[in-house]
Amino acid sequence: MNQLDRKFQGALRAALVAHVSAAPSRTRRRRVWAGAGLLSGVGLLGGVAAAASGLWVVPGADIVTPLADAVTVTRSGTATVELGEVPPGATGVSLSLSCLSAGTFTFDDGASSRCSAADVGTRSAWTGYRQELARGQHTVTIKAGPGEQWRLTITYVNAVTSPWGVNAKGETYGVENAKGSPVLIAVVATNGVVGYAYSKDLSPEPDFKSPEEALAWQSAHAGTYVEIPVYGSDGETKVGVFRIGG
Repeated sequence: MNQLDRKFQGALRAALVAHVSAAPSRTRRRRVWAGAGLLSGVGLLGGVAAAASGLWVVPGADIVTPLADAVTVTRSGTATVELGEVPPGATGVSLSLSCLSAGTFTFDDGASSRCSAADVGTRSAWTGYRQELARGQHTVTIKAGPGEQWRLTITYVNAVTSPWGVNAKGETYGVENAKGSPVLIAVVATNGVVGYAYSKDLSPEPDFKSPEEALAWQSAHAGTYVEIPVYGSDGETKVGVFRIGG
């Protein structure tokens, strides 16, 4: 299964996400999408780049606007990709990486995507990512082992974080971002409805102190799940349930 290195957040929600492992030096500003395009693949919504197409944006998500034509390359092993002149207003780049062979593929800032042979040719071989660039930077480097093949599509973008919504009770709702976590976090319920779950419900005890502790707990509880109620943005109208684990 495709795996992404990311900051471990010390909560049950993160422990039960198959694609997420520890990277304590990472920051929350990362936007990583694996496979179907949902952060971690368990139904938590997180800044999906549909905003670039003018689709509905979940409150708190980034509104992403492409600023240049995309560059697509196919490479093997470690390689540097030239992007051309940085356009005015660029805040970073949007990357779409597909594994063409098993391997570990690492971005400039240390985030990485790992693919098994079984992932190749499936949507699990795809990783979407947005990366900030240093001033004047016009190249990106993907690190990979000898013979590990990959395809990368990349373009300069401008990203602006939208504000969280606030319901009649004064509760914030939307997705986690650089500001932290809203009271109600956007999720996809088991019935396919997009709604909101209370952050406190998504992070029940135990509060894990390390990735190893979380993974050990997850292994001991394999096959079990917890159902969390999902509400409309009012925090009262129940629209479905969200499952953690299983």
